[in-house]
Amino acid sequence: MTGATQTPRDPLYDPLAPAVIAAPHPYYRRLRQHKRVYWHAQLDSWVLTGYAECRQVLGDTTAFGSDFRRVGEDIPEAQLSVQSLDPPEHGAIRHLLVSALHARSPASMAEATARLAERQVAGLRDSGRPVDLVSEFARPLALRTMCGFLGVEPPDGPWFEEMSNAIVRSMDAGLDPARAEPGTKARGELSRMVGDWLETAGGDGFLGAARAARDSTAPAADRGSTPRAAGEGTSGVPETVLANSLRAVLHAGYESVSRLLGNALARLVAEPALLAPIGGGAPSKGGAPPEALDALVDELLRLEGPVQADARVCVSDTDVGEERVRRGEVVVLMLGAANRDPEVFAAPDTVGLNRRRGVHLAFGRGAHACLGAAFATLQLRAVLSALGDAGLVLTARGPAVYEPTATLRGLRSLPVSVSAPAARPHAHRTA
Repeated sequence: MTGATQTPRDPLYDPLAPAVIAAPHPYYRRLRQHKRVYWHAQLDSWVLTGYAECRQVLGDTTAFGSDFRRVGEDIPEAQLSVQSLDPPEHGAIRHLLVSALHARSPASMAEATARLAERQVAGLRDSGRPVDLVSEFARPLALRTMCGFLGVEPPDGPWFEEMSNAIVRSMDAGLDPARAEPGTKARGELSRMVGDWLETAGGDGFLGAARAARDSTAPAADRGSTPRAAGEGTSGVPETVLANSLRAVLHAGYESVSRLLGNALARLVAEPALLAPIGGGAPSKGGAPPEALDALVDELLRLEGPVQADARVCVSDTDVGEERVRRGEVVVLMLGAANRDPEVFAAPDTVGLNRRRGVHLAFGRGAHACLGAAFATLQLRAVLSALGDAGLVLTARGPAVYEPTATLRGLRSLPVSVSAPAARPHAHRTA
């Protein structure tokens, strides 16, 4: 979230208040009921909590931008990436990254992801003691899966955690300005690391494919020459933007997915019956039909997606809802609130396996829709399938504790005990 913050805390929505961190959705609901487009003095921004309003802004890159340079702001080089650039600059880097994403077959990605999830679930079954589903399951699984996808060895754990967490905290610098500088420094450190990876990564991972896509669009005399002159790009993509964008892929793939898994596991611990429709495992093993698993995945993305907010700057005066948003003003899109808007989702706080899928905004919409949406979905699906196969009973052994972050919501700890399943008959197989 962004904006200046020396004003008194907002009486309707104070994002970093402990009660809001623990359970933000009642506060989102109260804010939406009060005013769907609300001027939040603490954030110095318009806050949007309605689905239709968020969809409007996400889909209009002419009037609303992710690149704040369009209204004259200076943006640190470390923050220029596929996430922050707008069309037309955005198109070149996104095309390069999409080309790299398509270099690996979906089947091989699904198989590798499933193997890692099954191994991690087996570790739960064999632990014989209480475990923390965040530090011992969600985060290591997300890191191993992401680094396998990239084609690199996992980085040093404590250092990487420090850098990664600094970036997440800096997303709330508009509420706590002291978080900004450590986040900028961490982005630079991770971009340098990813830049080094880019030049040495093997050809079977995403980074190797990104390097090949980069080099294939370079002038012939430039191909294979490393390093290039500072700032020189390929196909319109500066090297710094490429490194920053790959860093964003790494960071989002780790933080967003690990927090998604943790949030989803917290709901499954609280509502164990949710796994019942998929008990017995993946369709390939004769279990429930894929529709049941896909429906649960989609609902957990809607309800427990970690990205609570995204920001845009108004580039030209535009009406949003009943308000006139002026050039230079910031709008904060509360995606977590939009995904529970009762005008779109009946009984919005509950899991509804019969809803129409793909309506939610967990991955955004438009030009800046999440590049890794399919990969994140694949990981959540693999974890749910592995848990359904194992039939483990996860029982809370303490409260779920959330990180003090508002933009990217996730757990710090989720202590549970794990018990083996009771004997049950084999799933009925059909010819």
